[in-house]
Amino acid sequence: MVPIALLCTSFVAAQTFEVASVKRAAPQTGTGARITGAVPQRDAGRVNYPSVDLKSIAVIAWHIDRDPIVGPPWMDDERYDIVATLPAGSTQGQVPQMLQHLLAERFHMAVHEETRSRNGLALLPSRSGAKLTRAKETSRPGYVSSVDRVTFGKVTLSGFARTLSLFTGRPVTDETGIAGEYDITLNASMEDLRSGAVAPPVQDLGLRLEARKMSAKFLIVDKADKVPTGN
Repeated sequence: MVPIALLCTSFVAAQTFEVASVKRAAPQTGTGARITGAVPQRDAGRVNYPSVDLKSIAVIAWHIDRDPIVGPPWMDDERYDIVATLPAGSTQGQVPQMLQHLLAERFHMAVHEETRSRNGLALLPSRSGAKLTRAKETSRPGYVSSVDRVTFGKVTLSGFARTLSLFTGRPVTDETGIAGEYDITLNASMEDLRSGAVAPPVQDLGLRLEARKMSAKFLIVDKADKVPTGN
């Protein structure tokens, strides 16, 4: 029989980074594009988040959207360079749990979850019915933007609703009852969509957005240190 203490040690090791460096980032200067949020990871054996705000790390660690995270204002503004190596045999799927441990250890972050009511939107068919195009076999998942349109390939309506929530700043739930994958084109620029002007192009699809009150999970940050402990 394997000793319980050894099992516990192995479990904790699997949920923590082998080594991690956390530093306050240098201020971003110049007129070029500024880094925002957590950049996509390309190395399966480590994570590297340059000049990242702490709220973006919490988004990954707890699988939650940014808006329902309630914490001190500096979590949006203070920037950190976080580089960490995963233990041998671990996967990127374990990174969220490792990040939770990292935030607790280096920032003394303590959180709890609450269910609260918030304003949201329901994605519904229009009275005349949806006008959607079934996805082609050759379509590729993801989206492509041009000057005046954004095209999504092989997307479900629930996935489309989640994307709309990023543009509207409010949770969007799929209540169309429509299954399957579709190629969807929104006749608007990415800039228009990011400004929240999504209703007209959605209506072109025979769909509509209806305001709703809905319950949502909130992550409440009870405490966190602005200055992380030393490496």
